[in-house]
Amino acid sequence: MKSVISIAVLVLLAACAKEDASGALQAGDMLVRAQLDPNPPRAGDNLLRIHLTDAQGKAIDGAQIGFVYDMPAMGAMPEMKGGGDVKATGGGKYEITYPLSMLGDWTLILGIDAPGHAHSELRLKVSPSRKGYAVETRAAMPPREGGAGTIELTPERQQLIGVVYARVDRRPLTITLRASGRVQVDETQVSEVVLKYDAYVEKLFVDQTGQRVNKGDPLLTVYSPELLSAERDYLVALRTPGVPGSEQLVRAAEDRLRLWNLGDAQIARLRKGGTAEPRVTIRSPADGTVLEKSVVAGTRAVGGNMLYRIGNLGRIWVVADLFESDAPYLDAGLPATLTLPFAGGHSLKGTVEFVYPTVDEKTRSVRARLAFPNARLSLKPGMFADVRIDVPLGSRLSVPDDALLASGEHRYAFVKRGEGALQAREVKIGALGDYDEVLAGLSEGEEVATQATFLLSSEAQLRSALPRWSTP
Repeated sequence: MKSVISIAVLVLLAACAKEDASGALQAGDMLVRAQLDPNPPRAGDNLLRIHLTDAQGKAIDGAQIGFVYDMPAMGAMPEMKGGGDVKATGGGKYEITYPLSMLGDWTLILGIDAPGHAHSELRLKVSPSRKGYAVETRAAMPPREGGAGTIELTPERQQLIGVVYARVDRRPLTITLRASGRVQVDETQVSEVVLKYDAYVEKLFVDQTGQRVNKGDPLLTVYSPELLSAERDYLVALRTPGVPGSEQLVRAAEDRLRLWNLGDAQIARLRKGGTAEPRVTIRSPADGTVLEKSVVAGTRAVGGNMLYRIGNLGRIWVVADLFESDAPYLDAGLPATLTLPFAGGHSLKGTVEFVYPTVDEKTRSVRARLAFPNARLSLKPGMFADVRIDVPLGSRLSVPDDALLASGEHRYAFVKRGEGALQAREVKIGALGDYDEVLAGLSEGEEVATQATFLLSSEAQLRSALPRWSTP
């Protein structure tokens, strides 16, 4: 009985896979010549050369070839399966590079689609350490009631290749924008010391850049003939009470001194002492660090020139360059996180303060200004830093990122369609992240495969349920 069955199998294989005198294999209405390199195959990288022609012997170029190598499960060892790298070399010739992980019996499955020819499949059985191959063909799977793009895999086989399902559901989505930026001084925390009259610098109390100062600390002492003259005019006006217009003169002289930055205490001392003081001490207008110093003792300070530039570095800006595609998601008030590449993961929390209204024409980037606290003064102007901006999108229909298979500009998902069936379906996506927003192609409540999508794609390509990765 066994011998009768064996003879029947051999007869069936011979009928399915015809080989002409030239060694070509019949695959639908096409002829395929296959050559192994090395021969016999080995455990490791191998090469399969294919020469594809029509029935008249004319070379067929532009074919799409799907390829899968497979070893069925044996005992406790699970099924082993993978794909190959297909390369067209011209003249109807193609080369397929594929790895075999061990010795044993392997099945090489080719799915062939060529312009003007029906889809066909070819199966070659090889055994590393033995030369040559055995040939059998398999008829295409009849379409399941599930519709176009449906493939059938038993639950056991899905478990072997590691298929796991996840629901298409509405979830609160947040996308993360990442960029690098440069630390800058917060311009709103900068003060400049400028005289409004000409003077001569007699003494410096702050004589170096980078020195810390507090509000009210003495910076320098100056002598000014102009200031001395204004003080004397004020005293003369005070000594002529009762004279018509004297009150207006006193107010005008006092206003002039105030405009020259003399405070109430200095004017009170002048009025009480009754003697003009030719020297005046200039004090710091704010807490901070001396960022610039353009004055030395003994020089003449011209009115209107900057003497000191003082900045408070307890709060800094970071100007970050982001991708042009990030612009729709950027907005003032978004939370941001700053990390320094060399600080061992230390991070600071801040906010987006301003998004610049233009895009850089050369780099096609959009700039955002972020503010961060700097109580320890660990951030220095000029430093580079990495920033992360979290953008909440609200509740949106989404799937896990690993449920989508990229094929060129398209995305596909494998949707569960009953026991043992999956349907390859194109999905239009929006925002990307750990979960990808679904704009079209999937409905809430459906289940999609989230693992083994590459192996599923190989099955789908061989059965014309999914477009090929690329045209060789």
